[in-house]
Amino acid sequence: MKIKYHRLSLDEIDKASEQITISYTSAYKGLMDDSYLASLSKHHWSPILQNSIRNGDICMAATCNDTMIGSTVFSIINAEEEKYAEWHAFYLLPQYIGHGIGHSFYQMIEKEMLDQGCLQCILEVLSSNERAVQFYLSHGFSKTETFVVEEYGMTLSCDKMVKKFR
Repeated sequence: MKIKYHRLSLDEIDKASEQITISYTSAYKGLMDDSYLASLSKHHWSPILQNSIRNGDICMAATCNDTMIGSTVFSIINAEEEKYAEWHAFYLLPQYIGHGIGHSFYQMIEKEMLDQGCLQCILEVLSSNERAVQFYLSHGFSKTETFVVEEYGMTLSCDKMVKKFR
């Protein structure tokens, strides 16, 4: 299976939004409110992705045979003490999970973060998303805190995770 990675262009936003919606609803089925997940349209993420690209965030896609199978979004933060990546999203279509594609996509993402001069990466993950938590732990991240957020009438426990590159 030949996977290609590239920066997301503005004309691919709707395709990426549809891929994220499918991936997101699959990843959070049983972990989030079903009615909330069912309410997400295929274009739900389009304005968010558009703003991300326009704000200089790095948005990347993984394709297989011209089908967008995964996407990621992260920001580069230039803090006084150090430059780091703040990773906002990483989703694969459910049928591509468990085949090593997430691992190879992650390696490409980390390389891009390093190429941007990042010394570490920070992300937040739903605590009950055991598959994602284990993925990040297996790639060198560690939990630094757990916190609760209230979103769309749901109370969600999240873990903040960090990986130091150097």
